[in-house]
Amino acid sequence: MKTGKEYLESIKKMNFSLYIDGGKINNALEHPSVKAAANAVAATYDLAQDKERHYKIITKSHLTGEAISFFQHVPQSVDDLVAKVSITRYCNRSLGMCSFRCIQNSYAPMLHVTHKIDSKYGTSYHHNFTEWLKYVQKNDLMACPAITDPKGNRKIPAHKQPDPDMYLRVVEKRKDGIVLRGAKLHQTGAMFSHEKLVLPSTTHRKGDEAYAVACAVPGNAEGIIHISVRQSQDDRRQEGVEIDLGNIKYGVHECIVIFDNVFVPWERVFMCGEVEYPDEIVGLFGASHRPTTGGCKAGWADVLVAAVQLMAQYNGLDQVAHVKDKIADMIAITETMYSCGIAAAVRGFELPHAGYVSDPVLANNTKYYASKAVFDLIRLAEDITGGILACCPSEKEMKNPEIAPYLERFLKGVDEVPAEHRVRIVRLIENISWGLGSILHSATHGGGSGQACKMMLYEFSKVQPHREMAIKSAKALAGIPV
Repeated sequence: MKTGKEYLESIKKMNFSLYIDGGKINNALEHPSVKAAANAVAATYDLAQDKERHYKIITKSHLTGEAISFFQHVPQSVDDLVAKVSITRYCNRSLGMCSFRCIQNSYAPMLHVTHKIDSKYGTSYHHNFTEWLKYVQKNDLMACPAITDPKGNRKIPAHKQPDPDMYLRVVEKRKDGIVLRGAKLHQTGAMFSHEKLVLPSTTHRKGDEAYAVACAVPGNAEGIIHISVRQSQDDRRQEGVEIDLGNIKYGVHECIVIFDNVFVPWERVFMCGEVEYPDEIVGLFGASHRPTTGGCKAGWADVLVAAVQLMAQYNGLDQVAHVKDKIADMIAITETMYSCGIAAAVRGFELPHAGYVSDPVLANNTKYYASKAVFDLIRLAEDITGGILACCPSEKEMKNPEIAPYLERFLKGVDEVPAEHRVRIVRLIENISWGLGSILHSATHGGGSGQACKMMLYEFSKVQPHREMAIKSAKALAGIPV
């Protein structure tokens, strides 16, 4: 398995080009924003080298029997599902942000669905996906799920869009493969992933055959264009500052990925034209991915709660009753998010020819709860931190010899803590709350919107056995004949 350094070197050799800051760079890792995000992934690779943690990060492939990273593992039990949530929490607690390692949530759904397609149509998608996954596991590769399409007019299906490329599509089928055209948006980690796993983002119907596609593409394949997006406070990394970053070690980076006639050989194609299956892929991916939110956002929140506790100490308010009460509320929210993810995992089940996925109702409930709960977390964090969160001088002012003595005096809380330490914690809280590492939008739309989760909650709950029993019970209790 790769070390963090080996991972970074392997990405550097791929020479990802990136359009950013109005120009083009030929090695994305040279840009400070991309490098900071890639460093977060490197830290997850180093977990396998950590003697205190590697027993949880290293597991055995059910495909080959070889030792692999847990991040490449297809869950084979409820215990694996629970571990997925807890490991994600540990990683995000260590990083104070996203760990970019959610790709495994697509593995069991794809193994299951590809087998179903093969059984109906005599295709070889299951074999193709299995061989690709073995390749990823053997080489300890970082893969990025490429899911979100531009969508265009959301009211009309893919094949009726005025611009036919609003959903990624197959524009040509050749004897040796297919050609893709379109784009994938909101691509977290795409600039430092060895592979892109292309998946559908929505249900398709008759007429959408060209859009019902799933495949794997090398991260630097010919015809792939990466365009960086602008994010809150991302220019701070280019200013040569440290304190103002909040999180001085790690960062987040997203981009738009253009597919300009990208060729994909048939052995890397996992679905092509079978319009009845994207709906199942999307639903199962949600069931697999959304419990991870419980660990993901809890890990983020662990750091936020700790930072707020430090801020209360630095302000001399850590023993004040209402401050302790609000911090207790933050802890309760954090543990509830985590508990939701664990509950979904414990209620998980096995998919034929694949692995385990979490209970879909509890999975979507986890994401739905987290998407709302983080706003309460941030409200409480801002309340305890105080006005300095929005009114803090920059690092350059802090280091200006003409005014630094004033700021050292007037930005101090308790006498034994330097003003700089207090400002550093303010910046970390800012970073997590609504800065470059913001938990808010990640929780709102990352892994699906709250509305998408509610739709899944409603649909999946209709088929649960206890719902029918509840309806009969309601009628009986109200005196209505059953």
